[in-house]
Amino acid sequence: MSRAYRSVRPKANRVYSVNGVLELYKVCRNTLSNWVGSGLRSIGGIGLQLFRGAELTRFHEARKAKKRVDLRPGEFKCVACKSAVFPEVHSLGFVSAKRAHSNALATCPDCGARVMKLLDKTECDSLKNCIDTNTSLAQLHEENVPRLGSIGKISVIEGVDQHVSNDRVIHDWLVYAGRYGEKTVDAHLASIRIFESFLDGKPFDRVSQKDAAAYRDVLVGLVKTSKESGGLGRSTIRHRASHLGKFFEWLRHQDGFRRLSGGIPDYFALPKGISAKNLQDTPKPYPTMEETIAMVRAMPHKTISERRDRAMVALTFVTGLRAGALTSLRLRHLDVEANEVVQDGTDMRAKNGKCFRVFWFPRTDEMQSVVRDWIAEMQRLGFVTRDAAFPACTHLTCQKLGHKPIDPMRTEGALSSAFSVASNKVGKSFSPHSARHCLASLGDSLCLTPERRKAWSLNLGHKTEGITETHYGKMSDGRRCEVIDDLRSREVWTEDEKDLMLDYFQCKLAHGSADFMRARKLARTREGSLGCEDVLD
Repeated sequence: MSRAYRSVRPKANRVYSVNGVLELYKVCRNTLSNWVGSGLRSIGGIGLQLFRGAELTRFHEARKAKKRVDLRPGEFKCVACKSAVFPEVHSLGFVSAKRAHSNALATCPDCGARVMKLLDKTECDSLKNCIDTNTSLAQLHEENVPRLGSIGKISVIEGVDQHVSNDRVIHDWLVYAGRYGEKTVDAHLASIRIFESFLDGKPFDRVSQKDAAAYRDVLVGLVKTSKESGGLGRSTIRHRASHLGKFFEWLRHQDGFRRLSGGIPDYFALPKGISAKNLQDTPKPYPTMEETIAMVRAMPHKTISERRDRAMVALTFVTGLRAGALTSLRLRHLDVEANEVVQDGTDMRAKNGKCFRVFWFPRTDEMQSVVRDWIAEMQRLGFVTRDAAFPACTHLTCQKLGHKPIDPMRTEGALSSAFSVASNKVGKSFSPHSARHCLASLGDSLCLTPERRKAWSLNLGHKTEGITETHYGKMSDGRRCEVIDDLRSREVWTEDEKDLMLDYFQCKLAHGSADFMRARKLARTREGSLGCEDVLD
């Protein structure tokens, strides 16, 4: 079988332990040892053997790019996994050929496929010597000896400088950051690496307050620079400064870093003018419920893959689930009879591993019908509760009794594409996350009591109503202007004013009293706005 590792993409900024590499590539320790012998460079220093994500990518790209004429002594090209490998000595065999050449046969240490190489007499003798002395083929030439990664700056990808002096402490931070979601970790790590590049790889134990202040000034300058010239938005700048402040707050409590100044995190703090929300920031676009219904109705649904996409879009508006959670749903998480979905953070790609029950939102009846139709179709095809609710296209076929579980899609790409198709039908562009904004806006119009607002917020997976109000369904400037104009043009009464007018019309107020005079004025104003003249006197 082929083991080209095309689908494996190490994250360049991350630092992987041996176990991390084994889990990422699904290989054994012997295979990793072969890679190191073939030129994979680990991070130097005392302690765990660690590998930079960018170095793993470089190593495998170099192996794929190798041609037969580029093979070093003892190195074979495996056709199955498309890599240049050094086979194990005990797997070597020879077949005599004409003249001064011989064919060497061996087994690929990665995928187990048979490999063959035409040898000249010199290389043939070298390989036979390795067999006699039980020496690794990787040692045939001095340039094949793996170069140990050293502390300092190395070029692991052509044209890109990578620094490794801080990789060990970054690996320790990654262990600590396991409490966060993967996307959160990646965002923090990107900020840390950018700061490291700004310092040209300076070890973090020598970072000073001046370094932090200098980088803060760079961030401030990026806000004032146009995006065409490499500038960044205020939100991005705020996040980078916050990430670094938190990282150094953690770092100064680690062994070997306790001499760092306790004020370094404070030096990343941005000026208030930068921290304040940008006036030009506009709320993210989201559809109205009417547009949502139009989107789902207009989506194509002739093929099973189109019906899957339509059901994904519909369920997003029915439940408000995030893209990662929705695409990792299994049928056991859905209960169409009870109109609910269980978000199981231990079994789904849920934000922060959160577990809670989602009751289907009201006013989404038409989308609910689409979801029910899809679940019924899946059951007719033989899918069972342990299978993915929205499988990849390759699995959208009839399933045999007792089939292996169908796993969910590993990315949210299909849902994003489905939303692109759906929103194009109404001439707009919405992301999957826009469904949560749409539902938050719907809640604003339906939930008129504190209890209802709380229930609506909890159903979106928010701990407090403030999160929903602050971040979702934000009112645009245009809508705000309409509301203010409406308040100006119409008579709007407070509850106290309504009660006072009611007492006035029921003759409960003493004639000539202050409350009576105020109520009569309110009543006349109200009657005037309604075009009436017979005001009670």
